[in-house]
Amino acid sequence: MTDWQTIKPWLGSVIRVFLGAVWLWASLAKLHNPRGFVQTVRAYDATPEWLSKAIGYGLPVLEFALAILLILGVAVRLAASTSAVLFVVFLIGLIQASARGIKLECGCFGGGGTTDGSTSYFLDVLRDIGLLAMAIYLIVWTVTYISIEQFMARNDVVVVPSAKRLRSEQGRRKYEAQLAVVQTQARSRTMYVNGSLALITVLVVIIGIGVQSGRAKITGSLTATHATVANGVVYGKKAAATVEVYEDLGCPICEEFETSVHAQLDKDVVANLAQVRFHPISILDRNSPNQYSTRAANAVLCASDNSVDAFVAYHNLLYGSSGGKQVQPKEGTAGPTNFELIGYAKTLTKNFTTAAITTFTTCVNSEQHKPLVEALTDQASKRGVDGTPTVFVNGKKLGSNTLAALSAAIKAADAKGPAPAPSPTATPSASTSGSPSASVTPSTSASPSPSASK
Repeated sequence: MTDWQTIKPWLGSVIRVFLGAVWLWASLAKLHNPRGFVQTVRAYDATPEWLSKAIGYGLPVLEFALAILLILGVAVRLAASTSAVLFVVFLIGLIQASARGIKLECGCFGGGGTTDGSTSYFLDVLRDIGLLAMAIYLIVWTVTYISIEQFMARNDVVVVPSAKRLRSEQGRRKYEAQLAVVQTQARSRTMYVNGSLALITVLVVIIGIGVQSGRAKITGSLTATHATVANGVVYGKKAAATVEVYEDLGCPICEEFETSVHAQLDKDVVANLAQVRFHPISILDRNSPNQYSTRAANAVLCASDNSVDAFVAYHNLLYGSSGGKQVQPKEGTAGPTNFELIGYAKTLTKNFTTAAITTFTTCVNSEQHKPLVEALTDQASKRGVDGTPTVFVNGKKLGSNTLAALSAAIKAADAKGPAPAPSPTATPSASTSGSPSASVTPSTSASPSPSASK
């Protein structure tokens, strides 16, 4: 019959390799997208910016190092102890997010961040508790087979002398002395190896943070004709109420928001009761088979190059319908192709000339403003935007994304600000159905001058 002493090392070996594989999977899923993982960390809203970046850039590197140590079977107790600490931190992060009602995907194996779908942390918590139990097992019973530690300990065995020799004082003392020497050497070796590997791991993580930080930098142009990272696309003259709208064109809740508010918001802009700053961001591409969120955000910024009115008309169309068909795809399905995105602009004949369509086509197909989309998304993450739509009025986040709440906030801001100077020749959008089409023609006179978007 097999006893527990025989089973422990083999069970430990299985647990060690399994934990190593988990860390390897988790690290590789995050290493390729350092900026995206920083945004995932920010979504937990639990750490200052400098720590969010340190975690976002450094954690995947640490996870990779733990994977190597565990799979090779060296510094097992150290790796298991570090793993246990991380699992406890992960549990705290998930529990506090759940308690605060933050809706996100954990990002434990890449992706992650804010979500508009239903959220349940039960399975994530259960998984981390199971992994924590495995780590504790390795801390308590660290001896495993098929490992570097087993290889290094191959000469640590002291042959037990015969019973006759052990009965003699001299024989027993000699055996105990040999045993003490071997144990001392083993402890010294363990301390040296663990200390050296801990130092190497720390250095690797520090270097990794630098490398990942460099990889996270956005390359390419971060400006458009009527859009900036700081202000997005500015619609309307300066007003007492500044409305900032952060939205993902693949977000169904954003469509509901636009359906309910865009007609009234157009009127407020024309009446100089509000200036709107649109921030098209991309946080839902993980749910899109063809990266619709990024491509659509790029497309509306391409439209803004033509004019702010063209941006508004095209933006409203993407949240509405064309040819009797809803433009926005069902969540989790492929969105319109670039060819279709270009085709929608062609229907807006009041906003796009033939020459403008040619420029727009090149911009969409080349994803000219993708770096700007990435920068807008990162800036939103830094500001604490943890879902879409997120709306600010004069810097204060709207508690409810409803027309009533938005109108009340604009009214309160106008009551404190200077009197509006409406555009007498402007006519707001005629569409009030929430399904705008080519007939949406926001006022040209309500558009800001180029300097207004800076």
